[in-house]
Amino acid sequence: MSSLPEGIQAAPSLLVTGGRVALVLWSLPLLLAARRLPRFTSGSLFLALGAAIGWGLFASTSYPLALLMAFVLFAFAMLVHAFVPRLAMALACSWIFLAVYGSHLYFTGSFGFSRSLGLGLLVAGAAFGAVFPRFGLAALGPALAALMLVAALPFQAGFWWTLLVALGGFLWQTLALPFVQSKRLSSMGPPPPTLADKRRAWTGALLWAALAMVLLVLCVTLLAPAADSAAAPNPGRVATLRKTGALSRPGLLLSKENACYLFGRALPVALVGPSGPVLDRLLLPLLGRSPGEAVEKMRTVKDDLEIETMRRAAAITSKAFEDVAPLIKPGVNEAELEQAILSSFERNGANGIAFRCVVGSGRNATLPHYMDNNADLKDGLVVIDIGCSVDGYASDMTRTFPVSGKLTDAQRQLLETVVAAGDAARAMLKPGVKQSDLDAAARKVIKDAGFGEYFTHGLGHPVGLDVHDSWIRGPLQAGNVITIEPGIYIPAGSKADKKYWDLGVRVEDSYLITKDGCEELTHFPKIVGLPAPTEFDNRSPAEKAGPASTSATP
Repeated sequence: MSSLPEGIQAAPSLLVTGGRVALVLWSLPLLLAARRLPRFTSGSLFLALGAAIGWGLFASTSYPLALLMAFVLFAFAMLVHAFVPRLAMALACSWIFLAVYGSHLYFTGSFGFSRSLGLGLLVAGAAFGAVFPRFGLAALGPALAALMLVAALPFQAGFWWTLLVALGGFLWQTLALPFVQSKRLSSMGPPPPTLADKRRAWTGALLWAALAMVLLVLCVTLLAPAADSAAAPNPGRVATLRKTGALSRPGLLLSKENACYLFGRALPVALVGPSGPVLDRLLLPLLGRSPGEAVEKMRTVKDDLEIETMRRAAAITSKAFEDVAPLIKPGVNEAELEQAILSSFERNGANGIAFRCVVGSGRNATLPHYMDNNADLKDGLVVIDIGCSVDGYASDMTRTFPVSGKLTDAQRQLLETVVAAGDAARAMLKPGVKQSDLDAAARKVIKDAGFGEYFTHGLGHPVGLDVHDSWIRGPLQAGNVITIEPGIYIPAGSKADKKYWDLGVRVEDSYLITKDGCEELTHFPKIVGLPAPTEFDNRSPAEKAGPASTSATP
């Protein structure tokens, strides 16, 4: 298989390595003895939730305020746990069954989320925790541990690995643990009977959380690598960010893409600030705030060098479709097509892949993010969603092919509907347009054709250092790069006519927003084997005639 790395590779960091080790050590008691440690188990969840909410609301304003909010939310949750334990367990366990369902959809590549089923699983989890608090702890701990291990381990854990870890921990604590411990130790027992005991339990939880927060702040303050502004490959970006005031106080970049964009090093955590590493470290816990939002906003507008790099990545991806198209026929395995794509990437100058290839044939074509790529092509359609990266910048492109080489009437109808939806959105592409308006225009075409309920995802996304790049808030502007990728996915057993069953269609291209309209970066016929629809090109005559044209492939 290809040796191309996926995405931007994170630079080594002692802080991140230590964090991974800490997550593993934290997960072990949750996995093996959650029933014995009710406050530790519930507290781990509530502390994580409090930290996420506090960070999301206040990190861009003040780190101390974010920590205070996290602590207050944790204190309230643990107060409920001390005095109304069944209510606390209902809240703590409400997400477990829903998470299993969501994980299954994610790892199979499906976007077919059922709201009614999701709501039912949410209620079932809450009821499970309230009615069976001991078993709720035995499920909650391993579920948290499995998530921690997924975040900590260096390999990408799949759905079944994650589920088996959580299930194994649950079975150990419900079946085996009572037999290896005395009855006194293995029984969770009722909540402490006296008010004084409840107060002591709550106070102890607060002290434990405060200690954990202090240790976290100390570790981050001392170990976060400081970004070197002098070594930045594009000093203008750092200067621009300083002018916005985003670096007037010390802060942390918690994104390897953000660090790579500013300083040329893909550090997962990087210390930045106005005064130098020593003083910035001292002031971080007192005055720190996150510059991430300002960096994300800058990243949405590509400069000339970024645009040229993305043109190269798009051209290499387009060439891969030329190389793989002749290989599509019955009997070929999806993995063979994937390997041909990766070989084409390497041959034509890519130095990475933006994401794992999607090669889904037959019923797999109805799963938008199917990535197993291990089935033989038989009949129906094959959806190929691929993207290489050049110098860290991603491309993204999708085409749908008939396995037999000839479209049936039903297949052609779906493809033409999807192409028409993309054309409707593309005709609107220019500065000042909202992405929601593009989505509405494309969705109307698919709905009017009778397939509205089978368009199960958004119309597109920004592309840049990440294939799903920093989200563009507000109207589009010149320098944005986005995808347009309408799709129709009709699984067997749906309400649609049987002739459409197990047919999945998606057509995706990447577009640069220019001052007058847009430039299509990726190029390959949208419907193979048929006369291509009239191409819409809203570039100015000068742009069409000038060097901006990207129709040539490497």
